[in-house]
Amino acid sequence: MTASVRRRFAFTVGANLLRGLISLSTGMLLARWLGPASYGNMAFLTGTFVAIRQLLDLGSSSAFFTFLSQRPRSKSFVSSYFAWLAAQFLIALVLIGILFPAAWIAAIWRGEQRSLVLLAFAAVFLQNSVWPVVQQAGESQRETVWVQGLGVAVVGAHLAAVFLFWRLGILGLHAIFAAIAFEYLLAAVVAQHSYAYSSPRGGNEGEDPRESIFKKYLSYCLPLVAYSCVGFAYEFADRWLLQKYGGRIEQAYYAVGAQFASIGLIATTSILRIFWKEIAESYHQGNLERTRILYRKVSRLTFLVGAMVAGFVIPWTQDLLRLIVGPAYVQGALTMAIMFFYPVHQSMGQITGTMLYATERVSLLVLTGTVFMMISMGVTYFVLAPGNAVVPGLGLAAEGLAIKMVVMQLIQVNIVAYLIARLYRWRFDWIYQAAGLSACLGLGWLAHAAVCHVAGGLWPLPVLMGLGGLLYAAAMAAVVYAMPWLAGLTREELLLDLAGGCEGIAAWF
Repeated sequence: MTASVRRRFAFTVGANLLRGLISLSTGMLLARWLGPASYGNMAFLTGTFVAIRQLLDLGSSSAFFTFLSQRPRSKSFVSSYFAWLAAQFLIALVLIGILFPAAWIAAIWRGEQRSLVLLAFAAVFLQNSVWPVVQQAGESQRETVWVQGLGVAVVGAHLAAVFLFWRLGILGLHAIFAAIAFEYLLAAVVAQHSYAYSSPRGGNEGEDPRESIFKKYLSYCLPLVAYSCVGFAYEFADRWLLQKYGGRIEQAYYAVGAQFASIGLIATTSILRIFWKEIAESYHQGNLERTRILYRKVSRLTFLVGAMVAGFVIPWTQDLLRLIVGPAYVQGALTMAIMFFYPVHQSMGQITGTMLYATERVSLLVLTGTVFMMISMGVTYFVLAPGNAVVPGLGLAAEGLAIKMVVMQLIQVNIVAYLIARLYRWRFDWIYQAAGLSACLGLGWLAHAAVCHVAGGLWPLPVLMGLGGLLYAAAMAAVVYAMPWLAGLTREELLLDLAGGCEGIAAWF
């Protein structure tokens, strides 16, 4: 990594770690205070609208950030995309709020009120469609510190709002979704007004005329239209079938497991937009060697971080659930343990997908993604449907969905990584995956066994986990120092990146 990328990555990791901890705290408080039933309904509504977002987007957000990253763009270029976002929002609002009959609303969203469905849509759209574009615009100008700091402020404000609602006795799904919508709308307005663009209009910088930009969007997004539709069906089917066959309690078990597991994606979410910007720029300039080095280092590093989180936390899943969200969720311990494997290869999936988006090779992503999502929908039905259904299944509820997610993703991301290696004539290797994950899991269980043997039953869980964490971190540091290739680095680069991380931490003070 260059010094600039290293500093931005280090700061972003710190910001995302803080934001992730705040978001996890908020989610766990909601899970405890709402109870499994209401929290499961909240997760169901959120999941369905995250799926619908893909259908509305049609790949345009990926095109926007890729074009924005290639070279400076004007304010009118960005404003035109926000107009497209407004059109998406209004179309969905009219359909759900006016045109859909009440029977459709009840069938699609399993009996939820129309007002709650509309609030959930507004919250998810602002959080997952509008705010990411604002972040992308900031990253394209390398305004990492500002945009990441504002992101931390948003989740902090939401935690305060949730606590206030609880104290006032008005904590419910209507209040939660309304707060999310307001928070992200305000943050988007504040952030967007602070950005500087090349000019109010694009003519002086040689920016393409409107017709040419439209053609670029059309060329980029056309292969993604069918892909977005299949992606919507895939995401929606997972949540809907789990709600139908497992119920809202199993939905809550899955949601809590996914929320905990998201810790393993902190490194990936931290580097992803920076990686996208640097890859798009390097590839656009024809610097294929820098593109290869960035891809190799980032994919290995993010995989290792996800594996390290999984290796440490999996042995403690049942204890964590009992302590943080209460005994009502302990039956979901196996689901949560399985879900900790998901971010390990999800990091690879996000990096490979970003690589293809940033280099405008979307056809390969569309082909592989469509095939696997269609297969995955059939597998989802098979693991969730009861044995007495018309087409019988395994009836595994949340545990079955978690297993499906992990196994299908493991297969898919390695196939895509292999195809990328063939496409760019790079060497494909997978040894770092097996070696890194095995080391993390083995050392995690050893650290757990050691502290439980010495002090189990004598000290509270946070102290035991702290001691286990110190032992685990020391062992993993020795492994990475002995085998820095697990992180895609040489020993000299490893030491240099550690120094850069210290600089990033210092930037907070």
